[in-house]
Amino acid sequence: MQTADVVLLSPPYYRFCGSHNSRVAPTLTYLSRFLADAGISHVVYNADHTGAEQAWSMRWMFDNYQSFVDAVDGRGSLYGEVLEVVMSFQPKTVVVLGGEPLIATKDWANPFIAVNYARLLRRLGVRTVGVSHFFTLDRARFAHDFDAVMGGEPNADIVPAVTGAMSGYIPPRPMPLDVVPNLAALYPHGQRTDLVMTSFGCRFPCSFCLVQQLYSVLDQRVRFVDADTVFADLAQRPETGIYLGDLTFTYAPPKRLAALARGLRERGLAKRFTVDTRVDMITPVIAERLVDLGVERVKIGVEGITKDLLASFNKRIDLDKIERAVTVLNEHGIKVVTYLLIGGVTDNEDYEATSEYIKRLAPEFVPVAVWAYDLSTDYRYDTQFSPLRLAEWGIDPEVFYRYLRLQDQVNPTVGPMLDVPS
Repeated sequence: MQTADVVLLSPPYYRFCGSHNSRVAPTLTYLSRFLADAGISHVVYNADHTGAEQAWSMRWMFDNYQSFVDAVDGRGSLYGEVLEVVMSFQPKTVVVLGGEPLIATKDWANPFIAVNYARLLRRLGVRTVGVSHFFTLDRARFAHDFDAVMGGEPNADIVPAVTGAMSGYIPPRPMPLDVVPNLAALYPHGQRTDLVMTSFGCRFPCSFCLVQQLYSVLDQRVRFVDADTVFADLAQRPETGIYLGDLTFTYAPPKRLAALARGLRERGLAKRFTVDTRVDMITPVIAERLVDLGVERVKIGVEGITKDLLASFNKRIDLDKIERAVTVLNEHGIKVVTYLLIGGVTDNEDYEATSEYIKRLAPEFVPVAVWAYDLSTDYRYDTQFSPLRLAEWGIDPEVFYRYLRLQDQVNPTVGPMLDVPS
């Protein structure tokens, strides 16, 4: 095994639940670029990678949640296993991901698991740097758990952070918009590199979203990656199916979408895209731009359909907007994925109505999430599939199961799902 001065570590997350996530974390690939440009030897180690081509369903992880609780409490053989690999690189510094700041809506890492790794590494004499939106939004809680903590987005301050020139909390500053992520330092090989960012941030104030909280703290508008940088990034990805990780992809002006489509054709970049956006940002003109770009799937946040649910989530949409968006996308041959959220001050009738409504919409897939991460409370064991969090909301698990029964056996951005009979 090679040696490296720095290990950029994405700790186990789904592996603690018996599953995996083989997609490389985008923030670590940006940090890798800054380290490579500075001539610092490093690896990007995804300890959640297994190479498996199937994954357990959320129900299986929901029903077998104790192993994740144990991991947060510092128990589990994966701590020893992963540290063996990390220390084999003989690093001077380990950067530990505690959550993906660029896509803070996603379960990608847990800040408390990250802290457990940092404590073990510091006992072994290794410098640690923490990276996570949690470390910005809940700064005081994690102030002393790392030698240095990077606030906000990934940026070039990672270089003085790993060398020891900067310690403590490193204030946020925006990442430049011409940085091409580095995919040349990934360990192990075979990770999925199909997630690309073409913008950063989100301006919509959904109450459940940590991205909104993060960018409110950072006081940053939505910023668009330079078009030539987007093309260079796409060109280095071996996958033809690309998930554009922008929080609201169609927030981009139509002229930008047209320019991106034109640039893809001129460079012969034959990619197929999945994007996330909002129902109130889908129009016939936008749908035409998406077709021109090669977008084959749009994921929209329906969350819930009753007045109580929509008010609780602060989505600022209504049923007319949902139906109009789905109709427009279907008319343009674009597949639709509808997110649903469980939580808030609601009752079972709200969820029953939502479930029946989604059946009528007939989306390709229905991602389900439990409303988690109230940072004013004890959120150590929170995930978007946490039975503990669901119990805090006072919601019957059958609601979760009912939503999951809306799903197909193949998640288009994850792959085939395993399950066991209920």
